[in-house]
Amino acid sequence: MNDASELNRMEFMILQSLYDFGSQDCFHGMTITEIMDDNDGSLGVRMTVYKKMKKLVQASYIGKGVLDNHADTFYLLEKGIKLFEGGNEE
Repeated sequence: MNDASELNRMEFMILQSLYDFGSQDCFHGMTITEIMDDNDGSLGVRMTVYKKMKKLVQASYIGKGVLDNHADTFYLLEKGIKLFEGGNEE
């Protein structure tokens, strides 16, 4: 996953939720439940979202933040922020 064109719609919706929430550092992340609630259930079941999040972490679009009551939080890394702010990818 080296290019934004390799993102599918669900992955983009996840990144959009994080961007709209302002999740740009490890202390302002969102949990999977918050992301699912933000998209009104259109992302499918929790395991599907978890797998997409794992893929986005491995591709360096998002990172894991601090724990929120035993749940991982996620936030945008530089590569993910550039998708929305018009920067060029490396």
